[in-house]
Amino acid sequence: MTTPVADLVNALEAAKPSDLVIIAALAGLAVCLQALQARLKGKGALGPVALAKWLTVLAALRVLDIRVLKDALATPSLVLHGLVIWMALRTILHDIYADLYLTRLKNLPVNKILLNLCSFAAALALAGYGLRQALNVDVGSILTSSAIITAVVGFSMQDTIGSLFSGLLIQTEKPFKIGDWIKVGDIEGQVDEITWRYTKLTTFSSDQVLIPNNAIVKDRLVNKSEPIRQVSVSVPVPAPLGTPPVKVKSALEDVLRRAPLVAPRPEPRVRLHEIGQDQITYRLSFSVEDFEDTVAAKSDVLSAVWYEFRKQGIDFPVSRQMLLPGRSKGPCAVSLDVANLVKGVGLFSGMHADELDLLVQCAAVRTFPPEARIVERGQGGTTMFVIASGLVSVRIGEKELSRLGPGDVFGEMALLTGEPRTADVVALEPTSCLEVDREAFRGVLDKNPALVANVTRVFKEREEKFRGAAPSAEDDSAQGLFERFRRIFW
Repeated sequence: MTTPVADLVNALEAAKPSDLVIIAALAGLAVCLQALQARLKGKGALGPVALAKWLTVLAALRVLDIRVLKDALATPSLVLHGLVIWMALRTILHDIYADLYLTRLKNLPVNKILLNLCSFAAALALAGYGLRQALNVDVGSILTSSAIITAVVGFSMQDTIGSLFSGLLIQTEKPFKIGDWIKVGDIEGQVDEITWRYTKLTTFSSDQVLIPNNAIVKDRLVNKSEPIRQVSVSVPVPAPLGTPPVKVKSALEDVLRRAPLVAPRPEPRVRLHEIGQDQITYRLSFSVEDFEDTVAAKSDVLSAVWYEFRKQGIDFPVSRQMLLPGRSKGPCAVSLDVANLVKGVGLFSGMHADELDLLVQCAAVRTFPPEARIVERGQGGTTMFVIASGLVSVRIGEKELSRLGPGDVFGEMALLTGEPRTADVVALEPTSCLEVDREAFRGVLDKNPALVANVTRVFKEREEKFRGAAPSAEDDSAQGLFERFRRIFW
């Protein structure tokens, strides 16, 4: 009785040298294609190379089977042929059609569930063909005779099977795609992945939520990103009864016109929504380009409303139940020392008393303990600091560039041009600073356009300071800095 190994050895000994050379050449070519595939990994050309490799292996198997083995090892040869054919089909589906054609050439999303279903169907077809050829098994009779077992298994796994078919339904009908913001029941988030069993969402709080696909099909689904990615936002704003609506509407329209995240089309609207006993409620309606920007847009708009109301002298209404005897006017008292401190800053020179009062009321006094890092190099920001008391160190790494004390300022370029912080600022002793942000400066700039001359002087001083120190970009010139300033404030 011969063994398969002995049959293989006998077949190789009886084979023609030319046939063995052809097989060896095809095997060597397959090895070279595998090495090329490893080198091209991640460069987008894996699909065609992988397909050529598997076709070369298939050709080598066919030559080995027809010219050398001559049906001596029929069953092992059939299994190898089936595996190679399945790998070739899988390469065509996943690497060429999905990765190369859809993703890289057409820039379209890939229906992974459909691809896996096609791969699974091909594997079943090849397995059924192999069973029929090798063992003469009728696959249809197996499926028919196991109907009871299939029913039991199906009943016990009905939720899982429901999720699988729901996933296929989602991929077929495409009610949403990866990157869309959707709401399922009370859960809201951005779609990260769609699999057979579940859909993965990332919420606003950066939590990952896995929702079974059958729950999505059964529940109420809202796609925030379709049919267009623009999202309508409505923000209520209270105003006092004694302020004319025309004044409030004008202030709110200016806010919407300047807000960076508010889309210009459709045009934002301000409507008087309700007149109550203590206040008038206005409703701001506007659009943002993407749903994920809605929270940031609301924050920007409401912050700008506060500053605009301060600039226009419009108080926010307070309920009558909250009125207390001796309540001071305005949210903060203005210290004469702080006003004089701001008046001595070159950027704010020439301001009138009411403008200084507005600036200080819209600013915040912050205190820092020793060794506290006030700003960090490379950090974004829209505020500047005026040192009221204490001492700070300006550093880049371990190198100290300078020390600043009361009356000195830092961070003004971030406020004026939006550039990142260029150095670390660390408190050396207990330090108090007046932090002025962009909207507060915008308010006094609207009242006193002559402050533009102060801004120009600051830019020219910066250009002179760094002239010759290092080659600077055109945007770092006084003219380039002023252009960035103009884009932000006008």
